[in-house]
Amino acid sequence: MRLFMMILLVALLPQTAHAAWYIYCRNDRIVIDMRPLSQMKSGRDDSTICIIGPNFEFGPDARDWVEKNLRKKEGDSCSCR
Repeated sequence: MRLFMMILLVALLPQTAHAAWYIYCRNDRIVIDMRPLSQMKSGRDDSTICIIGPNFEFGPDARDWVEKNLRKKEGDSCSCR
């Protein structure tokens, strides 16, 4: 009975949000980062930054997407136009 109660309590705990990896163009370079756009922009007034792809739960998936769809790699040139 005690084990059942522990399992039930764990099941009722709120699920943690999955980490998201974002694909940005920042200062004309491809950047993959876990920080949302608002954090990437804060403190970087001189930076040009935009999201250029979908977000992913795993960093390697974001890198694969960049290579497959943009035919580039992290750090390569990009544009926010």
